[in-house]
Amino acid sequence: MSSDRDILFPREVRSQHSCARLSENEPGDHGFVRSTWFAMLGAHCFAGKSVLYMQAQIKDAKAVLPVVDEGDHAIALANYYSFAYGPIFTGADDDGLKLELLRQIAVELRRKYRRVSFYPLIENEDGIVEIMRRAFAKAGWIALLTDQNSNHTLDVAKRDFAAYWATRPGALRSSVRRKGKNSPYRFRIYDHVTQNIWDEYRAVYSASWKNAEPYPDMVRAIADEAASRGALRLGMAYGHGGTPVATQLWTIEGDTGCIHKIAHDTAHDKGSPGTLLSQHMFAHMIDVERVAHIDYGTGGNSYKRDWMERERAMLRLDCFDPRKAKMWLPALKTRISQLVRRPS
Repeated sequence: MSSDRDILFPREVRSQHSCARLSENEPGDHGFVRSTWFAMLGAHCFAGKSVLYMQAQIKDAKAVLPVVDEGDHAIALANYYSFAYGPIFTGADDDGLKLELLRQIAVELRRKYRRVSFYPLIENEDGIVEIMRRAFAKAGWIALLTDQNSNHTLDVAKRDFAAYWATRPGALRSSVRRKGKNSPYRFRIYDHVTQNIWDEYRAVYSASWKNAEPYPDMVRAIADEAASRGALRLGMAYGHGGTPVATQLWTIEGDTGCIHKIAHDTAHDKGSPGTLLSQHMFAHMIDVERVAHIDYGTGGNSYKRDWMERERAMLRLDCFDPRKAKMWLPALKTRISQLVRRPS
């Protein structure tokens, strides 16, 4: 059995992608707004659906907005696996240029659809959410933003793990100290996937409180694709006899550690292997990987507040064609819902 700080990294890490790219000069090679991510979603979660990559180009600047055709309604090519959604830009550094590219796409969408919806959107410093709203409004849509969920994040701010851990709630630190004393669990972090490792992951997940995974091939694709670029960190906790009892699937996206999946065998609730694995993963990400941020993904689950320090809104942009009378009532209902937006 390995030590409790065993990290299994192969000597060579593959760099090729498992999914085709939409653009040869796509900026960045990570995250959730990139062609590889959208291709995985289309293949594994929207199979049988018509996926459209709406495009606009002005000289060397280009925008691609992936959507799913739902009849007279188009939706973002995104779901609960997506930490964020947005357009892919190449060669467009100016906000005015981005606005015009998206306006052109919005005009094209209005030729076919009476409603389009985009979620999840995250308000960042780049201001892209507001640019999207303005672009669709300029194209003649009624464009409304509403809060739909929340996202918990942590800004590490150059702290080491000890400094971060000292700020955690006393109840959490006390629980980890108590449960960690004479703990039978050992931990490993993998940056690659074999069938045996994945079978262990699946065994833990099936023995947890979680519902059956709706798209298991997508989760495997996330792990494989991240491993291909050296971004996978799959944590496992093992009990007596090397039995897997807890797992966490993380990826490193740029300077951010992203938590995709967590699960533990409920038969081991008393020993809290999931909590102990979380401490192990956070310590590794902060002290070894030196990430600047940690993102807990979609959902405002209360337990996330013990580990994270910032909560921000996940927004939905709904756009209605005012030329269609049937869109007036849903537009009104969406407008009313804006009155109860969560505080940021």
